[in-house]
Amino acid sequence: MNIMSRIRLYHAALASLAIIAYLTGEMGIIHSWIGYGVAIVIVLRLLWSLSGDAQVGLKRFAPSFKGLKFDNAFTHPAISRALMLGVALSLLAVTGTGIAMDRGKAVGLANAEIITTAYADDDEHEGKGEREHGGPLKEVHEFFANLMLALVGVHAAYMLLFRRALAKFMLFIPRHAHETVPTSRE
Repeated sequence: MNIMSRIRLYHAALASLAIIAYLTGEMGIIHSWIGYGVAIVIVLRLLWSLSGDAQVGLKRFAPSFKGLKFDNAFTHPAISRALMLGVALSLLAVTGTGIAMDRGKAVGLANAEIITTAYADDDEHEGKGEREHGGPLKEVHEFFANLMLALVGVHAAYMLLFRRALAKFMLFIPRHAHETVPTSRE
C-alpha cells in the first residue's frame, strides 16, 4: 500500500472517531472510550511522523506563506496547511482536556471512587464537579470541540471547492478519467 493510501486510511479513522466522539458527547462512558480511541490514533500518528517519511512529517502542518499572492490566495498550500494545523491543535486540546477530566476512569487506570451519600450532591468532592457537573475544564473541552467542528467544516468546504481531486481521494470517491491521482506534494 502506498503512502497516500495509508494517509487516507489514517484520515478516515481519525475523522470518523472525532465525529463520533463529538456526536456522543452526552453519552458518558461511550464518549470517553471513543475519546481514548482518538488519543490512540493521535499517538500512532505522532509515532508515524518519526518514521522519516516527508509526507507524514509534522512539517506538513506548518504553513509557509512564501509565494502567497492575491491571484493564488485560495489555492496556495498555506491555506490548507493552516486549516490542518487549526484542526490538529483543536483536536489535541479537546482530547487532552477530555483525558484530564476523565483521569483514566473510563479505561480503569484510576482507582474506583466510592462516593458516600453525604458527598453525592457535593460539587466540591474530588473530581465530581468537573467530571459530571461542569466546571471550567468542561467549558474549555466543549469550546475546543466546537472550534474543531467549525474548522473541520471550513477545511472540508475548502478542499471540496479548491482541491477537489485530493478531497475525493481522501473521501474514497472514485476519480474521473480526467482527474489526476493526488500526490504527496499536494
